[in-house]
Amino acid sequence: MKKFNLLLWCDEKITYLKEQGIVFKKGIPQLPEEFIFKGRPSAVSTFAYRGDIPKRAKATSLLTYYMYEDKLWPRLRKIDEDIKELQKYGGVAGFDLSPCVGMLRPRQRFSILVNAIHSCYLGTKGIKILPNYRAGDFGTICAADFFSDNCSFIVGNHGCSRNGFKNYGSYQVDIILQKKTPPTLFIYGSISKKEATRLIMQHGFDIVTFPDRRNRIRNGRRSYLYHYSMGKICRELYSDAARGGVA
Repeated sequence: MKKFNLLLWCDEKITYLKEQGIVFKKGIPQLPEEFIFKGRPSAVSTFAYRGDIPKRAKATSLLTYYMYEDKLWPRLRKIDEDIKELQKYGGVAGFDLSPCVGMLRPRQRFSILVNAIHSCYLGTKGIKILPNYRAGDFGTICAADFFSDNCSFIVGNHGCSRNGFKNYGSYQVDIILQKKTPPTLFIYGSISKKEATRLIMQHGFDIVTFPDRRNRIRNGRRSYLYHYSMGKICRELYSDAARGGVA
């Protein structure tokens, strides 16, 4: 098999995106508003376990890439092959190479660049994108902000902490939430009601959670909607998932 040259892949895709009129800001392609997935999906599952989504729900469900990085690299090589499969679904919830605290800053920025290239490239092929927010340390927050304000986006569980986001990740998300003001924050994972209450009262949006496959299959976890109603924060089963999703 021919060796995959990631730098050449980036160069080719960046050239293509510029030819398509995609705007770049500080070297990062900016996701156009018309590429963004609107509304709420029936369900969310990873590309690896896309078979978990019933056929009847594909058109209203999203695939995401919250997968180990050794599973992500092949998807870059096969992105053009994957497009026909992705077009069967309602959209994609962003690529997810993970810049981490402690990584050299250029490597963090490179991971964010690849994530943004992947999303914008799929968008040019008619695939809707629910933006995935992923930054490393505080110096990469601006680079990760490559999608428009006032649109919903999704985040991973920042370490899958049992009590919600870890402190550092939580502070990062608070910063980006203040700027982005999404109508709905989607979380791939879980969140405590205490933390959901804090976020909703501070930022004024709804929260929808989608459990990862292990918790969904092994532990029977469900998708939940957290929202403000009648002076309190309510937690209820996410109705869109109940109508035909996998959660």
